[in-house]
Amino acid sequence: MESGFLPMERLASASLTEAMTISPVVVLTAAAALGSAAAGGIFYAFSTFVMRGLDRTGPVEAVTAMRGMNAEANTNAPFLLFLFGSALLSLIVGGTAVAQIGRPGSWILLAGAIFGVLGVVITIAFNVPLNNHLDRIDLADAAAEWQNYLTSWTAWNHVRTASGFIGAVLLLISLRYR
Repeated sequence: MESGFLPMERLASASLTEAMTISPVVVLTAAAALGSAAAGGIFYAFSTFVMRGLDRTGPVEAVTAMRGMNAEANTNAPFLLFLFGSALLSLIVGGTAVAQIGRPGSWILLAGAIFGVLGVVITIAFNVPLNNHLDRIDLADAAAEWQNYLTSWTAWNHVRTASGFIGAVLLLISLRYR
């Protein structure tokens, strides 16, 4: 039972206590996978319809609405806890992968953890600076600024989306070896 899971042929005859014995690494990895998938889903929603919907409203309205969303995101404790907490879980399981690098599946776990953290890194390095720039523009320049912002922000958001989903898949695959 080293993997944290019972083989299927034993699961039916296992006691409830035995069946419920799951290692902390498995729990943390599953939580990191869930967080990574959820973050990818949020980013996906922005890439596929939120940004397009904002673009349909016109540049001044889009800039104004995006400023409002950014202000809310920056002060919304549950959202920030979720976003950074998910990345922290990925860092923890990534550290476990490094510590157990010779164990089967550790490279998959490490790759999943890296992708799980990558979304937050991209957010801090690219999306937040773009948001900060948007906050400083004069609304008289909204037409030109919005198109530049929309193109760059959405491109980086696509990368965050893919990172979240890839991280979740790899973390889930790594559970097979835990």
